[in-house]
Amino acid sequence: MEKRLCKNFCPYYKPSKDEGLACKGFSVIEKLLKGGKNISFQKSEKIPGREIKEMLVQTMCITCPFYENDCDFIQQRKNAPPCGGFLLLGQLLESDSITIDDIIKNISC
Repeated sequence: MEKRLCKNFCPYYKPSKDEGLACKGFSVIEKLLKGGKNISFQKSEKIPGREIKEMLVQTMCITCPFYENDCDFIQQRKNAPPCGGFLLLGQLLESDSITIDDIIKNISC
């Protein structure tokens, strides 16, 4: 999943980083896959709209271990891109492949 998600979607991905460090989006996507969801890792040019971005911040980002101190996107909203998990989940929400309820159900499971 690291190659399909992080390498393709995440602007912060570094192959030499500790594999134990994963954003909340990574763990949600991993749980969605384990639960049988069909996830396309095809990158889209379409950027999630403001409403979807805000939904993701309010439901998923606030539970992410990087949220408070280490998330450039949260700390510099306009100047830093979101992580790969955020981007892919936003893309999946935009395409109606998943719902916000799917994300919520897989945040703490």
